[in-house]
Amino acid sequence: MSSKIIIIATVIFLIASFSVLFVIEAKNHNYDYKKAWSVVYFENPRDNSLDFAIENHEGVDASYQYQVLLNGNKEIDSSVDVKAGARQAISPVLDIDENQNSRVEVDVKFKDTNYKIYKDLK
Repeated sequence: MSSKIIIIATVIFLIASFSVLFVIEAKNHNYDYKKAWSVVYFENPRDNSLDFAIENHEGVDASYQYQVLLNGNKEIDSSVDVKAGARQAISPVLDIDENQNSRVEVDVKFKDTNYKIYKDLK
């Protein structure tokens, strides 16, 4: 009789433990649950496309200031509002000489954080 109680108690304990772990992991897989971060990246880093994206996981709507520099010279200076949990794609248009090596830098600022990405075009 006591072995049945031990087995039943163990099964109940395992079910309760797995349920709690499932809930905790589900929250951790949510990018926006009690987290504050942003990311800036080129849409396709392997080609000569300059399209980049800003993802806002700060938990609030945010305004990002960005600059696009071509060979160190500021070409675009603008800002974009991104809703909480959203992604904003940006497609800058620059006049680039394809016969010359060029470096494109994107500098994004949000509050006291700077995000910098660059791409060398050949």
